[in-house]
Amino acid sequence: MRREGRRKVRSSTMPDSQDGAAVHTAYFDRPPEKLVLEGYRHWTRGVALSSTEPWTRAQLLYRGQLGDEDGEKAIIALHRFVKTLGQCAACPLGVFNAGARFICRDETLVLGLIAGIQHADERAVMFCLEKLCCPNLCDKTALAAGTFALTLKALDQTMLPIPSHVIERILRRAEAGPDDGFTYGTIH
Repeated sequence: MRREGRRKVRSSTMPDSQDGAAVHTAYFDRPPEKLVLEGYRHWTRGVALSSTEPWTRAQLLYRGQLGDEDGEKAIIALHRFVKTLGQCAACPLGVFNAGARFICRDETLVLGLIAGIQHADERAVMFCLEKLCCPNLCDKTALAAGTFALTLKALDQTMLPIPSHVIERILRRAEAGPDDGFTYGTIH
């Protein structure tokens, strides 16, 4: 397991795509966004720690939100996506613990990728893939992400759109660093 220092996005908000105003943590509490963000966090943590406990938490979240049968379909798609992304990532992936009210660069890109696929926003999808993956592995990641995104969409779990310019603005803000200078470790 490798630990790196990276800056966190200080705010737990996502900018609104229309006017840049903040949409508070309620965004992350919406079922589709929560399934993607918390599912990604749990599953990645389970991989990093070789522990089934975070995977069990992800399964409970998905089954609680979607029911047993649909939850199982979605968790299988999540597993394949996280596994493929881990194999195709350009660098170690950053992730916060489940329930954290912050979002890191890679989590922002994952949310943008899944929302982009669900809304057929090719620009956002390509931006996120290019930032997350090695160039020759983007297609493989896109297929796994597409299966996950469209599985959720088929289950009426469609995220709000996150246009590429919003993703870019969030990443620029994160690169500038939070006012408190706090850094966090990533789990790999």
